[in-house]
Amino acid sequence: MKRILTIFGLWAAFVLFCSTAYAMPGWDASASRKYLRPQQELTAPRYEASRADSAHGFDVQKYEITLNIDDATHVVNGNVLATVIAETYLPTITYELSNLTVSSVLVNGTAAPYTHTGGLLNITTNITAGQTFSTQVCYGGTPQLSPNVYHIGMIFGTNTVFTISDPDAGRYWWPSYDHPWDKALVDLHITMRNDWKVAANGLRSNIVDNGNGTSTTHWLGSNPMTTYLVCITAGPYVEINQTVPEHQFGVQNFVMQNQYNNALIDFQNLPAMLHYFSEIFGTYPFEKYGNATVNMSTYGAMEHQTMTTLGNYIITGNQANELTIAHELAHQWYGDAVSFLTFKDVWLSEGFATYSEHLWTDYRFGWQAACNYVASSYHQYYLNWENSSGAQTIYNPAFNNYFAPPSYEKAASVLHMLRLKIGNANFFQLLQQWFATYNGQNVVTSEFQAMAQQISGQDLTQFFNQWIYGSGIPAVEYSVWSTPDISRVKVIAKSTSPTATNFYLEIPFRFEHGTVSDSLLIAASPEGTSNQFLYGADPGECTITPNYNNWTLLRGIDEKRPLLSECLASNGGVLVSWSAFTDGEDSGYLVYRRNVGNQTWTALNNDLLISTSYYDATAQNGVPYEYAYAVADYEGYLSMLSNIMPATPQAFSFSENLLVVDETKDGTGANINPTDAMVDDFYAAALSPMVYSNWDCATAGLPSLAELGNYRLVLWHADDFSQNLLQDNLFALGGYLLGGGKVLLSGWKTASVLDSAFITRFAGAVSLLYDNSASLISTDSATYPSLLVDPAKTTASWNGMLPMIYSFVGAQNPLYTANMAAGSQGNGQCVALRDSANNSFVLLGFPLYFMQAAGVRGFLQQILPELNPALPAYDDVVPLKPASLSSSPNPFNPSTTINYYLPVSGQVSMALYNLKGQKVRSLQAESKSAGNHSLVFNGLDDENRGLASGIYVLRYTHPQGEISKKITLMK
Repeated sequence: MKRILTIFGLWAAFVLFCSTAYAMPGWDASASRKYLRPQQELTAPRYEASRADSAHGFDVQKYEITLNIDDATHVVNGNVLATVIAETYLPTITYELSNLTVSSVLVNGTAAPYTHTGGLLNITTNITAGQTFSTQVCYGGTPQLSPNVYHIGMIFGTNTVFTISDPDAGRYWWPSYDHPWDKALVDLHITMRNDWKVAANGLRSNIVDNGNGTSTTHWLGSNPMTTYLVCITAGPYVEINQTVPEHQFGVQNFVMQNQYNNALIDFQNLPAMLHYFSEIFGTYPFEKYGNATVNMSTYGAMEHQTMTTLGNYIITGNQANELTIAHELAHQWYGDAVSFLTFKDVWLSEGFATYSEHLWTDYRFGWQAACNYVASSYHQYYLNWENSSGAQTIYNPAFNNYFAPPSYEKAASVLHMLRLKIGNANFFQLLQQWFATYNGQNVVTSEFQAMAQQISGQDLTQFFNQWIYGSGIPAVEYSVWSTPDISRVKVIAKSTSPTATNFYLEIPFRFEHGTVSDSLLIAASPEGTSNQFLYGADPGECTITPNYNNWTLLRGIDEKRPLLSECLASNGGVLVSWSAFTDGEDSGYLVYRRNVGNQTWTALNNDLLISTSYYDATAQNGVPYEYAYAVADYEGYLSMLSNIMPATPQAFSFSENLLVVDETKDGTGANINPTDAMVDDFYAAALSPMVYSNWDCATAGLPSLAELGNYRLVLWHADDFSQNLLQDNLFALGGYLLGGGKVLLSGWKTASVLDSAFITRFAGAVSLLYDNSASLISTDSATYPSLLVDPAKTTASWNGMLPMIYSFVGAQNPLYTANMAAGSQGNGQCVALRDSANNSFVLLGFPLYFMQAAGVRGFLQQILPELNPALPAYDDVVPLKPASLSSSPNPFNPSTTINYYLPVSGQVSMALYNLKGQKVRSLQAESKSAGNHSLVFNGLDDENRGLASGIYVLRYTHPQGEISKKITLMK
């Protein structure tokens, strides 16, 4: 899919009134959510509260609730008089009432038969279609909380009584048709102790003192409401009454005396909020508004029609929870006046109220603060939730998930994206027309989609399918291109989804070039969409901000740029290489170079390259350069420049024969932790009499390209498994090989840090196998001496074998194959190779130090002269001085000094045996460096007892063998 668009500017901000200039408080998004406290959405079983069918045969016009509440005994008594229209012949009518006792039922004032089982009250009516009739249910008892995850109904606190019924708990304190699709007027006549005030829906007409310590408060409704919005809130309240000058209604707030001063502050913006929302949504729809505070644990707040219930914690005196007040107020339009038909569409209530938080933030603190709020409190909040809870749809949530982030934050994000998609003017027209059209009615999602399509003139099927009916949050990858004359810019954007939902998106991009800023609306699709614009600046010189102001809900948005993978400075040249940017779509490549400190790039090739590498033979030794490349496509566009890599070619002298680079971490001397001296002595013995230079990375760091270029051959060894420094020096080592150097590389897990480009270039098309467990016994070769693991240098748990071994499948020139424990994937595979191109690189998948010294010496003495003929050949080497053992005096009493010579460093053991072959004393068992050593034997056994006179055998075990010698103790 491709489209050509012209540049347009996104709106700067939608602000109807001047923002006030005080600091934005640390608002907590979760405070305005009707979440379970604590959240239990995913642990509770699914519970179907109602059948999703609004055609139930009758229409309740009005409920008149008369109720006496005893806050001490928690007993209620009263009746509910309902006025009903029969839409069809009505033999019976069914209400919901749970855990309370019905004492009598009247139909049109006459006693009527009824049954009351399982929470259903079935009343015999026999009413003809079109007739208006009344039912009156007298009932009483002790209200119970709903047994599902919400645990709500009529709640008796220490100094309050209040009701919370959303979604289905009205039936736990009054009989009604307890489903959201049958709205009715509600009057309440509530009798309670006369030192308390009762807050409820509608207008308070009067309070009648009954002369017995109780009073009856009358609240009369003027607008239909759903049953879950009916409320009673009672306690020792004080009132805070407010007016909205521009409108003909008042505000009644009920708070505890100790909250009064704080509430004055927290409610001070409520009249302005009412006016602001009336301007952008439509005139406030009800006869009054108010808030009542309670000690509530289930929800944070509840949008009861005309009388919101607020948790006590919301009243702080610093307006920290003002967005909760805004959220619940917005519900009066969306959720209360315009109600969803069933809870499948609960997002039409909660999503709209949540989005009002952004609108109020914009009004109070400006557009940027509102955009930041969308990013943190909608997008990121929801992503964090989905990461732990899994992808879910907005539409038709499970019963226990009605009040979870999909209905709140994700839905608010969707409304924000709809605003972007249909335009600012259309969006606010939609909000007003939606309210004006369906005020007092019930709605479903398809009606909202239809109205949005009608106003915008757009087909929004895909938008609603992916965001409302689909699941998952997409990610986007994009690339930026321009024509060589920078007259056009192209952005290719591709969406990816973690679910089966395909996402087609609109994402604002901000291009800033100097003082000029432009906003481009970029389309993204699963196939990748090419967005082309007329433009006049080099995008490479622009600051580009994708998803500007966080309009679109995304898991991430990342730029796809060409990636320069190798930049090998060498002797008189530099090699750069890369992988194809888009397989099958790249037309060719341009390579650029500049001197460090120069901002101007020079193209090194006039004709497009087809290959994915380039050797710059014009580079001068000692001059620092930077390299990058760009991709050309078949439409004549060039990509943004790749990442930049530095390179400084060096002149190689090759004046010295051999450099030994010791990458091994200096250890403690334990079996698998050799000291620096132990490692140095091992290689000194293996290389003698070759003359070489030693480079210790532990003290000198990694050798530079210039240092390496002084030597014809480098032996690089890393004989510990806790670090691999070579990964930070691959370009230097690669450039050295490229310039004619020779390398033998040995180490534990060293192959793992060689990137694929390095391996392919210098080792060939091989794949790596890795055996982590101790499995290598030895390596075999038809050309070189076998290499056996030195058990004296391993740990007991390894059973004389080495772990962490790499083998090389597909090697063209193998030197050794691995003899490994049965079941090892590398058994019989190449474990050491030599490159077949120019025989300059030898790679081992194991550390030489942990192999037996004799084999290592034979191997190095043979292969190093092959790599560098200037080194002495193996046949010319003077044999090592053999191991020796002596003691003096002999015979001895009471002690003797034992002297021994160790030709190569390694594990040494010294023990004393009697003539029966029984060990009587362990004298030494440790790793020693090559050379002369001595110890004193005091004539005692392992139990510190004196030995008897006699002849004993002294046994000396070393890496190259074993020596025995008789010594005599004479007393």
